[in-house]
Amino acid sequence: MTWQSSRDGITSLHWLTLDREGRSTGEGLIAEGKNWFVNWADTPSLTVLDNGDWVAFWLERNDVENPEGYDIRLVRSTDRGRSWSTPLSPHRDGTKTQHGFVSMVAEGDDRVLISWLDGRLAETIENAATAHDDHDHESAPMTLRSAVVDRAGKLSDEFEIDERTCSCCQTDMSRWGQTSLIAYRDRSQEEIRDISVAQKSSTGWSLPRRLHEDHWKIEGCPVNGPAITHNGEQMLVFWPTLVNEQMTLRYVLAESPEQLTVKPVMHELQLPVMPSGRVDAVPWQDGFSLIWISRARDRPAVEYAFVYPSGKLEFGEPIAEPALRGRATGFPRAASDGKSMLVVWPELDNGVPVIGMALAR
Repeated sequence: MTWQSSRDGITSLHWLTLDREGRSTGEGLIAEGKNWFVNWADTPSLTVLDNGDWVAFWLERNDVENPEGYDIRLVRSTDRGRSWSTPLSPHRDGTKTQHGFVSMVAEGDDRVLISWLDGRLAETIENAATAHDDHDHESAPMTLRSAVVDRAGKLSDEFEIDERTCSCCQTDMSRWGQTSLIAYRDRSQEEIRDISVAQKSSTGWSLPRRLHEDHWKIEGCPVNGPAITHNGEQMLVFWPTLVNEQMTLRYVLAESPEQLTVKPVMHELQLPVMPSGRVDAVPWQDGFSLIWISRARDRPAVEYAFVYPSGKLEFGEPIAEPALRGRATGFPRAASDGKSMLVVWPELDNGVPVIGMALAR
């Protein structure tokens, strides 16, 4: 697991490894700096590649005068976190715009597939608008892009997956056999912001397809993205959306990557308390575990449910009721090998910021 901390104007990114009993087996520092972009919803992560390399990233400001300008900084460890490579960026546009909401997945051998929301079009619009004295930053759509990076730091397969997406919702990727799939919140010209999926195979990326016609129209980013994962021969996508002015959680199950693109059956969670969303999903036993934040009892709660292979749901008691509220509750994150599951979230202990952890076996 990874987390950020800040002190005296310096932000640092840390890693920690745990055994199946929840005991620490190692920890270390990935990087630190003064000009990082730290955000409640757009957070760093780490992935392990097929050859055992670790790849991590953080976000770093690229313009001290523009709070919305930041780059992805990618590093690699070939010795399980003891040392880290020189940072590089998976994007080469050089614009002082947004690059964030990153997803990563192993691409085979020493390669990592990384995707992100990219704001490079804003600079083109800004330059044109300045010439006409009619600046409109929102007229430039966010794009979804990807690249593959190997151990030598070489970039390949640079690609624009979608030319217009929601500007600040989390993306998520999962690798299923020889196919990698990405789930993200799309954005139509009419401001419909439903979930789309695309898949990358040996022939490249497919055209994005709308996962379900939620018809959520919102003229602004809800900052609430989807989660995608797989277990054996099944894949699951879990996401929040608005239905009849109420936040709702939905998921689909698929038996193949292709089934996700042909309108799979949608399931909706019938919840006793209003969810906030902020979802994650992981394999659990022969099914899946869904994680989300609710607004139970006038305070946030980290909730979960078990999804059987048939699609049947079984709800559990709240994992935790964090002392932090609002944005400070953050986005809980889960990891699982199907037999052990770890859930982490921001927490307070006697007023001191800590990481809350729960372990299921």
